Amino acid sequence: MSDVFSGNYKLSKSENYDEFLSAIGLGMIKRVLLQSISPVITINKDGDEWHMAAKTALKNSGFKFQMGQEFDGTNFVDAKVINIITEDGNKWTQVQTPVDGKQVVTTVCEFGEKQLTATMTVENVTAVRIYERL
Repeated sequence: MSDVFSGNYKLSKSENYDEFLSAIGLGMIKRVLLQSISPVITINKDGDEWHMAAKTALKNSGFKFQMGQEFDGTNFVDAKVINIITEDGNKWTQVQTPVDGKQVVTTVCEFGEKQLTATMTVENVTAVRIYERL
């Protein structure tokens, strides 16, 4: 089913993103900055390993993972987290658990023919970001 996921996606719309960023502890300046950029996300697969990269005018980032296996990373506030991504049909669920035990962030990515919808939740705050397939 990798053909459903692989591709390039550009951010086209965000809902409640400022509230989400505030809930995870980002200050106003960083929130304004993050909301002003439109990342392009690239997803591809090499064997059992997935590659996910985000490119913006300010910074490029990315990571590699295997579905259903934990991997280390950092979150929005540069805290160390343990990630796990699972697949269910056309959806990926990513759970980021901070090593310090603070706020867990869950992101559900639903892949469609023309877009990717990412629903991010921390505590009781949810944001939705919509990316158009390029």
